[in-house]
Amino acid sequence: MSAHVTTTPSPFLDLTSAKNLAGNDEQLRQLVQTFETSLDEEIEKISHALATHNQQQVEFSLHTLKGFVGLFVVPTLALQVELLYKNCRNQPLAVTATEFNSLVPIFQTLLSEVRGWLSL
Repeated sequence: MSAHVTTTPSPFLDLTSAKNLAGNDEQLRQLVQTFETSLDEEIEKISHALATHNQQQVEFSLHTLKGFVGLFVVPTLALQVELLYKNCRNQPLAVTATEFNSLVPIFQTLLSEVRGWLSL
């Protein structure tokens, strides 16, 4: 399974921190599978919360996303998510929605990268 340790460069996926945490290829695969599921779920939760104007759920899901995304993505994306969470508590929901929606294509690309890595 050494193919999972050396991956092709991705614009958003960075497993350096996850590899250090996992310790071995099997645990890394489990972490990445959990990340794939969690990322997909939180994107859906945030989208739904924005559509229903549920500020509290948006904040909660962005906090959750911020908490785990840093282990799996390039630092610039992790910082964008962190800032989105930080700002969501102090700005109108419409502004958060615009900022989140601008990241959705990146999250979709990230999900594709994760699924590609998992298929190796």
